[in-house]
Amino acid sequence: MAVKIPNKAFLSFTYKQCVNTLWRAFRQVEDHWDRESIRVDALNILKGNLNTLTSHEDNQLSALASELLDIYPETQESLQNLLMKLERIEQKDLKDNDFIISTIDDFAKVNENPSPIHLVLDNLRSSFNVGSLFRTAEAIGIKEIHLCGYTPTPENSKTAKSALGTDKWINWKYWESSLDCIDSLKEQGVEILAFETEQNANSLSKIDKIGQCAVVLGNEKYGLNKSVLRRADQILKIDLGGKKNSLNVGTCGAIAMYHLSEVIAE
Repeated sequence: MAVKIPNKAFLSFTYKQCVNTLWRAFRQVEDHWDRESIRVDALNILKGNLNTLTSHEDNQLSALASELLDIYPETQESLQNLLMKLERIEQKDLKDNDFIISTIDDFAKVNENPSPIHLVLDNLRSSFNVGSLFRTAEAIGIKEIHLCGYTPTPENSKTAKSALGTDKWINWKYWESSLDCIDSLKEQGVEILAFETEQNANSLSKIDKIGQCAVVLGNEKYGLNKSVLRRADQILKIDLGGKKNSLNVGTCGAIAMYHLSEVIAE
C-alpha cells in the first residue's frame, strides 16, 4: 500500500484531504483485492485511520468516519459500496479505464477472419473517444483502424489507457491526410461510408447488405469536411427518435460497426 498515513496525521487533515486520502487508499485495496495478505494488512490500517477520525474536531468528518465503519468492507461488494459513497462526495468523474479489466477476457483468442470493415477517424480530438472506438472495433472484430490528421494514436498515453490494451490486438495505421487514406481504400475496392448528420444523408438502417467498407467518422465538433464527403460512396446517418440531433462519436461508431457487421455479404 502506497498510502500509509499515521493515525494522528489524519486529525490535522481537512475534510477534503481526508476524503481524498481515504478514496485513494481504498482504491488500492480494490486493485489488490486478490492478494490476501496485502488486503488484510491494508484494511486493518484503514480501520485504525477511521477509528481515529471518529474523534476529529470536524463533526461532519467524524460522522462520516462512523458511517464508513458501519459499512466497513468484508467483501468486494461492500468495498464497492464504500467507494461509491466516497466517489459521490469527491464528485469523481470516472472513465472506463478507472475500473478493473475483466478477468474473463480471452487473451489467447485470435480473430483469424476479421470482418471486412475499416474504421477511419478523421481529426478526432478526444483520446478517450479514440480509445473507446478501439475497444469497440476490437470487440466487433473489424479489419483495421485508420487514424488521420491530428487524431491521437495509441502512442498517446491517454489513448492507450482508454483502449485497455486493444491497440495491441487490432491492426491500425496513421495517415497525415484522411484524403490519402480514403483514396487508398477506394483503390482496394472498399466502399466509403461517411457518417454525418446532414439532411441528404441516407439511413444506416436501410443498408441490409454490404461488402468490404469503411466507416468514416469526423471531428467531435466540426464533423467531416466537404472534401471527405465528396469522396464518400454514401453519406449515412443514424435515425434518432429524440430531440437531440447527434450522438457521441464513440456511440455512433459502435452502432455503425455493429450494424454493418451484421449485414456483411458472405
